[in-house]
Amino acid sequence: MPVRKKTKNISFRMNIEIVKKFWEYIDKAEFDKLRVVMEDNANVILPNTREIFRGCENYIEFNRDYPGRWHAEIEKIAACDNFAVSAVKVFNDEGISLYVTSFFKVSDGKIDEITEYWGENGEVPEWRIEKGYSEKY
Repeated sequence: MPVRKKTKNISFRMNIEIVKKFWEYIDKAEFDKLRVVMEDNANVILPNTREIFRGCENYIEFNRDYPGRWHAEIEKIAACDNFAVSAVKVFNDEGISLYVTSFFKVSDGKIDEITEYWGENGEVPEWRIEKGYSEKY
């Protein structure tokens, strides 16, 4: 039987904890603490809007300046080697919510790249329910 490498096990667990901390800081609007989990030169890529935030400071300022008070609730998280992925519900006190699927690249205990795909929450198109393809949950 092959010997399991404990370092990879520790690595992916550590990456999950780093991503949990990232979302905790976003949820609590403690944006300055993102420096604890992100490399100074980390890039954050948003393909939906074709944007890239170069550097942790730009991402911190973006979050600080974003209108309204938003919260984050992790629904799923997984990691493998130096990557982690999360599915998170982001919402405000006015009842607006979105989902973000984020892919994190972690090196030496810090996030050095995030790619985020954002999607709006909406109603099921009636035609899909009428045809029996899906149901609302």
